[in-house]
Amino acid sequence: MTTPETLDPSRPARRRLTAVAAAAVAALGLATLNATPALAADTTHTIAEVQGTGATTPLGGQTVTVEGVVTGYYNAASGYRGLYLQSAGSGGDTDATPGASDGIFVYFNQLNPAVAVGDLVKVTGTAGEYGGQTQLTATSASAYEVVEAGAGLPAATPLPDTVVGDAREALEGMLVQPTGDYRLASSHELYNFGSLWLSAGGELVKSTETTDAGDAANAIAASNLARRLIVDDGYSIRVDNSAHAGDQPYFTADTVVRNGDRFVPPTNTMILGYGFDNWRLQPQTPLTDASPAEYKPSFETLNPRPATAPEVGGDVQFGSFNVFNYFTTFGGDARGASGPEQFAKQKAKIVAAINGLGADVVALEEIENSAVLGETADEALGDLVAGLNDAAGAGTWDYIPTPDAANGDGNDVITTAIIFKPSVVTPVGDSFADADAVWDIARKPVAQTFDIGDGRLVTVVANHLKSKSPPSGNTAPEPADGQGFFNAERTAQAERLVDFVAGIAADPAKSSDVILLGDFNAYGQEDPAQALTDAGFVDLVPTKAQGQYTYSYNGELGSLDHAFVSGSLASSVTGVGVWGINSAEWSDRGYAYGATDGTSPYRSSDHDPVVVGVSAVKPPVTIDLLSINDFHGRLEASSTTAGAAVLGGMVDSYEAANPNTLFVGAGDLIGASTFTSFIQHDEPTIDAFNEIGLDASSFGNHEFDQGRADVDDRILEHADWPYLAANLYDRATGEPAYQEYEVREFDGVRIGFIGAVTEDLTELVSPAGIASLEVKEVVPEVNRVAEQLSDGDDSNGEADILVLLVHEGAATTDISSATDDSNFGRIVNGVDPDVDMIISGHTHLAYDFDVPIPGTDRTRPVISSGQYGAMYGHSTIVYDPETEALSIETENLNLIGAFAPDPAVAQIVADAVEVAKELGGVSLGTITQDIRRAVQSDGSENRGGESMIGNLIADAQLEATSDLGTEAALMNPGGIRADLVYAGTGEDDPDGNVTYAEAALIQPFANTLVTLDLTGAQLKAVLEQQWQPAGAARPFLKLGLSQGLEYVYDPAAAAGSHITAITLNGEPVTDDQVVKVVTNSFLAAGGDNFGAFAEGANKADSGRIDLDAFVAYIGEHSPVAPPTEQRAVGATLTAPADGTAYQAGEQVTAEFSSLLFSAGGATSGDATVSLGGEVLGTGAIALQIVDTTDEQGTATVTFTVPEGVEGAQTLTISGPGGTEVTLPIDVAAATEPAEPVATRTSGSAPLIVWGSPVKYTVTVRTADGSPAVGELVIRDGLKTVATVQLTEADHGKVTVNLGKLKRGIHLLSAQFHGEGFDPSLSWPSPVIVL
Repeated sequence: MTTPETLDPSRPARRRLTAVAAAAVAALGLATLNATPALAADTTHTIAEVQGTGATTPLGGQTVTVEGVVTGYYNAASGYRGLYLQSAGSGGDTDATPGASDGIFVYFNQLNPAVAVGDLVKVTGTAGEYGGQTQLTATSASAYEVVEAGAGLPAATPLPDTVVGDAREALEGMLVQPTGDYRLASSHELYNFGSLWLSAGGELVKSTETTDAGDAANAIAASNLARRLIVDDGYSIRVDNSAHAGDQPYFTADTVVRNGDRFVPPTNTMILGYGFDNWRLQPQTPLTDASPAEYKPSFETLNPRPATAPEVGGDVQFGSFNVFNYFTTFGGDARGASGPEQFAKQKAKIVAAINGLGADVVALEEIENSAVLGETADEALGDLVAGLNDAAGAGTWDYIPTPDAANGDGNDVITTAIIFKPSVVTPVGDSFADADAVWDIARKPVAQTFDIGDGRLVTVVANHLKSKSPPSGNTAPEPADGQGFFNAERTAQAERLVDFVAGIAADPAKSSDVILLGDFNAYGQEDPAQALTDAGFVDLVPTKAQGQYTYSYNGELGSLDHAFVSGSLASSVTGVGVWGINSAEWSDRGYAYGATDGTSPYRSSDHDPVVVGVSAVKPPVTIDLLSINDFHGRLEASSTTAGAAVLGGMVDSYEAANPNTLFVGAGDLIGASTFTSFIQHDEPTIDAFNEIGLDASSFGNHEFDQGRADVDDRILEHADWPYLAANLYDRATGEPAYQEYEVREFDGVRIGFIGAVTEDLTELVSPAGIASLEVKEVVPEVNRVAEQLSDGDDSNGEADILVLLVHEGAATTDISSATDDSNFGRIVNGVDPDVDMIISGHTHLAYDFDVPIPGTDRTRPVISSGQYGAMYGHSTIVYDPETEALSIETENLNLIGAFAPDPAVAQIVADAVEVAKELGGVSLGTITQDIRRAVQSDGSENRGGESMIGNLIADAQLEATSDLGTEAALMNPGGIRADLVYAGTGEDDPDGNVTYAEAALIQPFANTLVTLDLTGAQLKAVLEQQWQPAGAARPFLKLGLSQGLEYVYDPAAAAGSHITAITLNGEPVTDDQVVKVVTNSFLAAGGDNFGAFAEGANKADSGRIDLDAFVAYIGEHSPVAPPTEQRAVGATLTAPADGTAYQAGEQVTAEFSSLLFSAGGATSGDATVSLGGEVLGTGAIALQIVDTTDEQGTATVTFTVPEGVEGAQTLTISGPGGTEVTLPIDVAAATEPAEPVATRTSGSAPLIVWGSPVKYTVTVRTADGSPAVGELVIRDGLKTVATVQLTEADHGKVTVNLGKLKRGIHLLSAQFHGEGFDPSLSWPSPVIVL
């Protein structure tokens, strides 16, 4: 870019433009403004009251009297004509007037009142604003009264680097002490206005250097402006004004200060003022070069001069250098040096800089186009090369002759050129230029192809695009987008360069290795630079030399100079650097001014040179292959999905690091989508992938949800990427129906993608919709295409690397599922060995296998990256074209929150969300009351409780798949994310109305409905898994059930034994009975620990969406009333008395639970137990909610088993809302009593006993000879003296010790009775005790 300053050859003599000085005084607005004359008066206001807490004084136009200390004084000759006043005692670390400044500027015009810095004075004047600064106007001597001479200055108030922009208002006019990191941003106003520009909080970077033009860039620009702080010299006139004494005060020739150095405040603190649209630090008195040092700041060196150019490695170094109007012609239309003396200094500095750069090939900008000036062509160019050789040695340098197209009439007086070292590189062919009309307002790009070694050809293009400067005579402000004037023209020139390079790459005498060097007059994220990077060029400075910049303008860093390389050359770049010898320097160090040294490379130009190292040997080509599968329109970010914007940011990140980046998919990118995409037919998702730049994808089954016509007429028309399928044929033509493969090339390496879709396609979508397609086996068709791409015949397509994109996947994350006899296993084992890797999908699993290739000693990666964009696949592919060596490293990586969102994709998503909100207001039907999820005792959601909405959704899913023969549906509570609420939200949403958006909030996951066969035993296992394993997030998850499917459970039973009865449509479900169930794809895959679903047979994805089913159900059944019956009831019965079966007449106590919903339906009622229509008992139901489970609605019912029943019986348990479940029990059969066995009892004892114990022996004999078992009662006369139990072990005989009896006669007898025996009584046995 041409320097923004006008070079003045006489600047050493300070021949300034006095007209500009006069304009500056006028711009400041210091016209004579007179306050009403007044004698010194009592103080009417504090300075803080005059300042107020806003941007302007609240006392505008009023005459006020204030008192304060004079802190700065600027006599009439300074141009400011005023003084600063600050309240005594203010300042320092404590602010007594928060939000209001204690300082103010007093304008006195030509008065020069007799007061001095440090005096305490009273001033009477008119309050007002001028140029954004609050001031008093007091132009008569009577307005000033010295209260105390030499009172001393107030303490300085800290000015942290975080206080920027409007936040400085509270310190306006006060003594301040800058703290923190203030950097020198620019010295470009030092020579004319004696001021320096600082940046608070570090250096400033131009907004469009890092950010695309727009709101984000504008915010950066605004922040940069707010951080700007100017160090003024106390003059508002130019340094060359006759009224200005001396020179600028801050820089000297012998002290090097550069942009980026840290500002160190002067000993005598400065005042924060405002003027000329900027915040300013004013010294206490106007300063010149002769002023005392204590008034002047110093600088800490943080950006020292680099002694040598950056080391960039490589075999050849390429450079770019703006030679700052290097002209050997003086006068007339010539630019640059005014004569031989200046030119000698200019040449010496540029020669030192170019030789010091260390480059072997240098693109030059701003060198004289000698032919245009009527001189010998390349005269100036030859002079420069001669100077370089004089310094470096004869023959070190040579130049490329400027091609005719860039010489002579119609060209600018400056041109681009190329110089080189013949010992390092060899020109191939002649130089050439692009003569397109787009260059009529700029310099034509000049190009030359070089052999850099080993026969490698690299073409260098020297560029200098149209300047940002305004057109001649322009008075309009700079364009608001921050990209400067002529941005559209520069963009057109960049686009033309893309075409120019395409011609170079296509030339067999050249190659695709191209480097574009020069001054593009565009920062890194402006449209011209983006036109080149979008075309595949790599901008090396921001990519490989981050934080380095080539230019400084208005205190902001950025790179107008670039090195763009083609993708094929990018991998050979060994290093990049910016040699910071120019842009950070004080401009007076340039050749034309008094502070120049005349010989060093420092400030040899206003642009910093760039140097790039390149290897002559081509390295292996590295390709970053990014992949996803089963995205299903998950546009928005959530806890389980990254969202399309982050997906785009991921691709952006890889592309920025490696232009050899591809992004592919394995199908189901759309279909089964969440509401935002679904309601708009997935158009926003296609838009997002178009913006991201998807390179290719296989079809998935869901792309065909609406049939082939939708694919052909809408999806393929809208998608910018190729959908691939080698195994889909058109039945009418017998030919492949779709593109079979896509080949991309990087650095001469071709990577081919073959697509295929699951062979089960006809089972997954409506067969009628794809009736015109034949789905063939994957393996033979993929192998056919692989052989075609590997046969060496370029005419039918060739690829060095082959990747299969297939919408089929492993059933589990174990490698055995990729090598078994499944559809996927047959694909993995059967595809051609020339297929180097497989990217798969369909099963929504994340796996990364390395599978042996049958018949070879090689393996190939097989990868799938889960679902919904939560993860992505990254494959690093390295291929050496020389040896054909290939390596592929694969990994699945988390995507959620892992990258900054892509702004353009984020906008697509935001727009889609807004449209979805509008479409979501469509009414689907009505409901009669709230239909809610279960709740805990605190009102929060309880996924362990049965809910009306869970059962309703199950009903909807059963109805939606009834044509598929389903008999029951099960719904997981975690898939229900909101309630259906009866209350409306306004006129457009009356009570009872159900909108699309409400339905989508309830089921936001867009799961598909999967059918499968479960045996009764497997169904029971599913229900048992509601009791979650130890360590699960929730102990219990209650499944919603469709009408007709009911069960009874025992909440107190052991794990795996809870379910006691299952019925379907009133009939018991047996273990071997097969039931065709439907559930969502999440549950079917074993989600929420319901792994028993995996055991089902004939699993098939219907392709139907759960939300669609719910929407259709509401529309069909409006007004929808909730199902009020409980479909699962807890029951615990007391065990049978005999432990096996109940007996008729036996009393049973039943404890029931889950008889009431926790939200909605009855809150009380009775539980009833019936048998055969006879009510056996009832009990009151208590609602009491039990958190995390379904045990609310409990009752106790005690009943008696009726007489006359036996065998298997079915109890009916009834409750409120139509609840009625059945529970089988066993009742023992009644038995006839057996005839008792006859017994005969006899006893014997001694007749005479002499005072010793009496022993009585009893024998019980039975008629059938069985042992008598029962009780013996021993009596002495009528008195019972002993009771004995006979057991089988006694064999009917026992001797009883009766102890000592009283003297006399005793009659002993024994009576036997036992269950099943006739009782018997012995004859008395007399015993005489003496």
